[in-house]
Amino acid sequence: MTKQAFTLAEVLITLGIIGVVATMTLPALIQTNKNAEVEVKLKKVYSVMNQAILRSEIDNGPKEYWNFSDANFFDKYFAPYLQEVSVKKFQSFGGQNMAVYFSDGSVLVGKQVYDYFYFPNAKNFDAESFATTSETGSLMGRKDCGITYFAFQFAPAWNDTQHKYHYKKGFEPYKAALDELSKEALSADGNSYSCNKNSSVKVWCTALIQLNGWKIPKDYPFKVK
Repeated sequence: MTKQAFTLAEVLITLGIIGVVATMTLPALIQTNKNAEVEVKLKKVYSVMNQAILRSEIDNGPKEYWNFSDANFFDKYFAPYLQEVSVKKFQSFGGQNMAVYFSDGSVLVGKQVYDYFYFPNAKNFDAESFATTSETGSLMGRKDCGITYFAFQFAPAWNDTQHKYHYKKGFEPYKAALDELSKEALSADGNSYSCNKNSSVKVWCTALIQLNGWKIPKDYPFKVK
């Protein structure tokens, strides 16, 4: 009785097909896992920071009346209510800033009390390059915003049209200057804040993810890292 077996050519062809399929599917699988990691961490930091605000209000009163001009604002109103973090001060665009390192390997960068930029992976944070500036020091763009880091804002005391989605709110995805809270508005072309490949600042990307239930939309314009 003759035994059937694969020839060397058949084995090589099969391995080649497997290799091609793996090459096509592996990057997508890796990106799916990366998306999931970013989604979990964004939702987590949102919860952690807002829980800290609630605890701080017990000792310091309503957040909209905190002293936002206090040079030690974060040290007084936030730091005592956050667990397992280390804070490092540094100089960058806008002057004195800070990097708050969490135990899960992420870092939250605070700039001038109100603006915060969250890096799900602290290895992506570089104090010298995360904001692009001109020779005069003015802000030109945020190349990796919505990709390696995500913008938040804490502006509960600003009762104006520009901050209507932040007034009396806690730690929120950056929504300043937003007229309408919708997917179309957040991703529209022609605005430097939009979550759009043609935008230079892209600070609305976090709000776009939040609007989608803290899930990165399937048509999200960037591959997060």
